[in-house]
Amino acid sequence: MPVLTSLSPGSWNYATAAHLLNRAAFGGTPEEIEAARAKGLARVVRELVDANAESPPAPAWAQPRNIREIRMAIREEKNEPEGRNEKRREFRQMEGENILDLRRWWLGQMMTTPAPLVEKMTLFWHGHFATSVEKVNDGYWMWRQNDTLRRHALGNFAALTKEISRDPAMMIYLDLQQSRKEHPNENWARELMELFTVGIGHYSEPDIRESARAFTGYRLDLTNQQFRFAPRQADVDPKTFMGKTGPWGGDDIIDILMKQPACAQFLARKLWRFFAEDDPSAQIVEAVAARIREHNFEMRPVLSEIFSSKEFFSTAAMGNQIKSPVQFLIQTTRLLATDPPAAPVAQNAMRQMGQILFAPPNVKGWDGGKAWVSTSTLLFRYNFANYLINGDAMRPTADPSKPKGADLGFRRGPLLANIPPRSPIDVGKVIPSELRGKPAELVAHLSTRLFQTAVPEKEREAFLQYLRAREPDTGDATMRGLLHLMMSTPQFQLA
Repeated sequence: MPVLTSLSPGSWNYATAAHLLNRAAFGGTPEEIEAARAKGLARVVRELVDANAESPPAPAWAQPRNIREIRMAIREEKNEPEGRNEKRREFRQMEGENILDLRRWWLGQMMTTPAPLVEKMTLFWHGHFATSVEKVNDGYWMWRQNDTLRRHALGNFAALTKEISRDPAMMIYLDLQQSRKEHPNENWARELMELFTVGIGHYSEPDIRESARAFTGYRLDLTNQQFRFAPRQADVDPKTFMGKTGPWGGDDIIDILMKQPACAQFLARKLWRFFAEDDPSAQIVEAVAARIREHNFEMRPVLSEIFSSKEFFSTAAMGNQIKSPVQFLIQTTRLLATDPPAAPVAQNAMRQMGQILFAPPNVKGWDGGKAWVSTSTLLFRYNFANYLINGDAMRPTADPSKPKGADLGFRRGPLLANIPPRSPIDVGKVIPSELRGKPAELVAHLSTRLFQTAVPEKEREAFLQYLRAREPDTGDATMRGLLHLMMSTPQFQLA
């Protein structure tokens, strides 16, 4: 049976420490990477997986409301139909403001959390149990699901799956609250198997129908926005599922799925793709699946073994993962030692880059990997990095009168139009003053900060050429231009 091999102590160095922080967290500054290297792999992994998973304070508005009363108030508005339409607009505006604030709130947690792996796993589960506010239309339910994912982020997968089956946002998204004994709704039952547990090819259409029967009776109480079970709407008759017959309920179905060999393999592949490499071998998948089964789907020990393995630090895994838009936004902001962008700007940027929190494209979630970049999203990343650095929206264009790589030729452009101005970064927080007049040392310093490694000679020469073309100017504008040039490279898109 394939196994994961522990990384030898002699292989733990600055590069491997940077890799671990890139994948199990949201990247690190040179100081944080060096501190991790000094601690040693075992201690850093222990600190990551044992971090406190207590939920942060909720946004002030994230409180249960009586949805039934709100709907009645809309219907009973006297000035019909104008009054009803106005009430609906007010409600939609309030929900839009709530979800914008919820995105700001979660990005803030990911940016500053003392438990980065908890937030990284919350993001993983958000893509796994994908649910969109576009259909749910309730910020409180989306916050509640996020809180559930965080509380179970490093816990037991079976327990989390059962919680999600009772989660109001998921129930709305996959129509589970509409399922009743006379008319079982199959949406949740199908996706539970296809996308959440065992994958296509490991269940049958009769399994979907029998599973749907088991989840009948799941309801939402609109007076307090909580889950409730309606026994009169539940089908309690015997069901045959995955070859087993009994009076199965929803939790029984999930327990049976966890015992299928395909379940551990399905989860193993998704974990390895998220944390290590896009195209894992069958041997790696089975090795991780074996650890999942051994630990009975408890995520803490599984992740600990993944992050301690030689395979996790292989050349196929290190430095070859395209940063997700969320990773790009958070890591870039931290590397520039600057404040995150305003909530509307961050929301628009995430939309342009293809990953807007609480609104995955479909129940499958985000494809990730190479799907993160295209001509338009890559250009947007370059422009957005410039916005974070220089404080306004500009588009790079080539200046044919200067050597290649010597000038970015900034000019304003519509790609980042209509966003609020922003102060330039404090260059002194990123570039020591004594390095400004030392081009080679400056490029080496920033390469370590931005790429965690030396850059190929061709790119290094382009950065040096940029500085030579501006000699003896070593002012803030030149330094910010160099930062943007270095961030406008394929290498900066990788972690």
